Amino acid sequence: MKRRGLLIAAGALITALLGVVVAVLPLPYVMLEPGPTVDTLGSKDGHQVITVTGADVSSSAGQLRLTTVSVESTISLGEAWHAWFDSEVALVPRDVVFSSGKSEEQVNQQNTEAFQESESTAVTVAMDQLGNPPGVNVTVDVDGIGGPSAGLMISLGIIDKLTPADLTGGRIVAGTGTVDEKGEVGPIGGIPQKLHGAKEAGATWFLVPAGNCAEAKRNAVPGLPMARVATVDDALTALRAIASGGTPAAC
Repeated sequence: MKRRGLLIAAGALITALLGVVVAVLPLPYVMLEPGPTVDTLGSKDGHQVITVTGADVSSSAGQLRLTTVSVESTISLGEAWHAWFDSEVALVPRDVVFSSGKSEEQVNQQNTEAFQESESTAVTVAMDQLGNPPGVNVTVDVDGIGGPSAGLMISLGIIDKLTPADLTGGRIVAGTGTVDEKGEVGPIGGIPQKLHGAKEAGATWFLVPAGNCAEAKRNAVPGLPMARVATVDDALTALRAIASGGTPAAC
């Protein structure tokens, strides 16, 4: 009888230990969370996000905020369990983010290069919109941001700074989207997390790439209306409507 009691106690201990191990072991998933937002008309870490030389720069009462997604690459079962019930968080297979066996460092480098290319295109598109004024130089400084999805908001920030009118109308407008050399806005990943991040940053409107509208509608955040934009021209039209108190084309 005594031996049986010891076996039961040992079994209970082993079961408890296994439960602890399973709870803390990393899973083959990553966790996507709302990342920081950055006002392209303001500063980040003490540096202006967009610096313009060779032309007068206007000031704005509002903000144009790019949005990001934070990736937690090592998560435990316990963290995954909590994330499952959190509407702001998404669990995705690790291979979706770190594809083809790439390391976290390799993916970060890829994202840095993608951002640099997107930044260059965003400047080109903005200057085209402004008629390519001579002698104007634009630099963008957003350390720690990777990937191509900030292109739209960088273009809009440059245009706002070099336009006498305040495109924001004093409002906080967030958004996301890639931009190509034709000024077309492309879809991105992480739209649910970006919507939550924008709301937390005080945004009153969100510019959504047309290709993300269906997903954005499924993950709408109360109190954050969304405008559908397929091009930079669409985004400027939406901003003018927002600034005047009107309603832009919705998703």
